Amino acid sequence: MTEPRTRPMSASELSLLSRPANVLRSSSGWDELPASTGVVGGSAWVQAWVDTFGSGHTLGVRVIGLVEQPRAVLPLVRSRRTPWVWEMLGVRQLGEPMDVRGDDEAAVGALVESVQRQHLPLRLRRLPADSPLLPHLLGLRNRQTVVRQQPVASTPTIPLDNRWREPEHRFSSRRRADFRTARRRADALGQVEFLIEEPTPEMVAPLFDELVAVEASGWKTRAGTALAVQPQMRKFFLRFCTLAAEQKALRLAFLRIDGRPVAVQLAVEQESRYSLFKIGFDKDFARCSPGNLLMLHAVRQAADRGLRSFEFLGAEEHWTALWTDEVRRCVDVSVYLPSPWSPLAAGEDVARRAAKWGVQKYGTRRVGG
Repeated sequence: MTEPRTRPMSASELSLLSRPANVLRSSSGWDELPASTGVVGGSAWVQAWVDTFGSGHTLGVRVIGLVEQPRAVLPLVRSRRTPWVWEMLGVRQLGEPMDVRGDDEAAVGALVESVQRQHLPLRLRRLPADSPLLPHLLGLRNRQTVVRQQPVASTPTIPLDNRWREPEHRFSSRRRADFRTARRRADALGQVEFLIEEPTPEMVAPLFDELVAVEASGWKTRAGTALAVQPQMRKFFLRFCTLAAEQKALRLAFLRIDGRPVAVQLAVEQESRYSLFKIGFDKDFARCSPGNLLMLHAVRQAADRGLRSFEFLGAEEHWTALWTDEVRRCVDVSVYLPSPWSPLAAGEDVARRAAKWGVQKYGTRRVGG
């Protein structure tokens, strides 16, 4: 007989993991737990983050159940620069939504109670709006505990069905004509080839280098977001790709013209999702819209493989609106528990919101400058 999901947790079922080796040992069991963020927060993601960014943080990963076979996990960290506040592992550096692993209501509640007992503020950025954490966090509100939430950037998603096996038919006649024109222009330049590689770990490095080079040729280098100009992000994604390849989940997609890569995608196929992390195209081939041509192919292949969704990770942008208007909503949640550190954390949050407002209103200029 199955135990009720709401049974009380005993203190002996909670483990606090503060050593990287213990977190890595536990993370192998995280992939079996339900989580709204899929591969983000899974074992490959966590191991790559620990290897790349872990030295600058204090780990406070809370586990309910056996360490290697957990029932629920709350992967919290504290930055050495701001040791007075708990944050979700990786969100500050990587910007992707992150959630608790596991949906057992009693276990998730016990994880929140363990944070409450430490009396340190909690700052959860880009928490999925349907997170099982949220009701428990809101339940902490009282005269001494302040909980604030606000909507933030969502992540676009395509719920796939058989109609996406011919994605062109999902667009207007004008857009279909644009796709045909782009393909004719590409064909005029040479032999067009679409490849979605499923590399072994040994194959990752050279393919990854090609992807980085293509991404660097476009606007992302000028914006400072290309992997080629972000050494730590490049290190993280190379490590993440290698680990995902070990799990046979990595997908590196290329559009090649006469063998030259002109559009690229870095994605992971796991839990029936095609999760897209990075895209890029060679600006010298912009007239044939290589990024859109590759996207058409990738979406078609995902539908053909019977996947249930195509996930545009990151945030909504003008170009993602071409493909979908459906999103996974996110919120920022701050919990100020009774603590001497809460006023400091609240002040930081106010300053961050003010700075964000200033950038939105005045662009990159300094206010008053």
